[in-house]
Amino acid sequence: MLVIEKANAVRSFFNKNRNSVLLLSGGVDSSVLALLAAQGSDGSVRTLTFRTLLVNEEEIEAAEKLSAHLGLRHTVMDVDISDCGEVKDNGPDRCYWCRKTLQRHALSWARKNGCSIVADGVQADETSERRPGLRAADEDGIRHPLAEAGLSKDEIRTIAREAQLPCAEKPPAPCMATRFPTGIPLQFKWIGRLQEAETILASMGFSNFRVRFFPPGMAMLEIDPSQMGKAWERREELVRLVSKVGFPVVSLDIEGLKRGKMDRFLEVNSSDPD
Repeated sequence: MLVIEKANAVRSFFNKNRNSVLLLSGGVDSSVLALLAAQGSDGSVRTLTFRTLLVNEEEIEAAEKLSAHLGLRHTVMDVDISDCGEVKDNGPDRCYWCRKTLQRHALSWARKNGCSIVADGVQADETSERRPGLRAADEDGIRHPLAEAGLSKDEIRTIAREAQLPCAEKPPAPCMATRFPTGIPLQFKWIGRLQEAETILASMGFSNFRVRFFPPGMAMLEIDPSQMGKAWERREELVRLVSKVGFPVVSLDIEGLKRGKMDRFLEVNSSDPD
């Protein structure tokens, strides 16, 4: 099936389900979902974004701007995710419990506002992966129009480029909980400092990176392997600037950025003979 046919399938979905609310994160997947939904429903769908301690404010601002650009009514909902013990414990099913918490609020909001369908930006590539958050979404009846139409990540970026969406080349921006090793409880007081450190890296021209936290107060910089040379050349400046936001120790991960690296600590803990 051609990309245009898949995109039309998503438009058709929202033409038939105009009283839907979209969970809009500000990333490229949910942004393309909002674009196609707006086109298919003549702007009658709603968008909903969560503000939590684990979400960067820039993502919320991006969601607000996109909704305004598309003419969609947008709501930002504040949720105190720190109340969920399973999320705070940061175990392997953290995403499951986080999604369950947020979806409970989303489904309640949808009922109060006359929305019969809650949809998210999950795309086809994600359905074959182990994703606790996706399991939680399926349990609660959250729809995945992009995945249901068979749209892949590359195809979604193609649509975003053609529509000249500002997020078309935006790298993935997972929640701030991913900055902590799996199995080590989240320390919310450090999240603001991690966000400040990542803002510094962005201002220095780095485009794909994470700043990880390791107790009791170390910032580990994971930078795209293609930019490691630049990072090494500017390592003294990186250490000086990141230290200023409150990290006693700043280190550069010579392996570079790799997805799922924080899960390795869970593997180590599970194989520990003690």
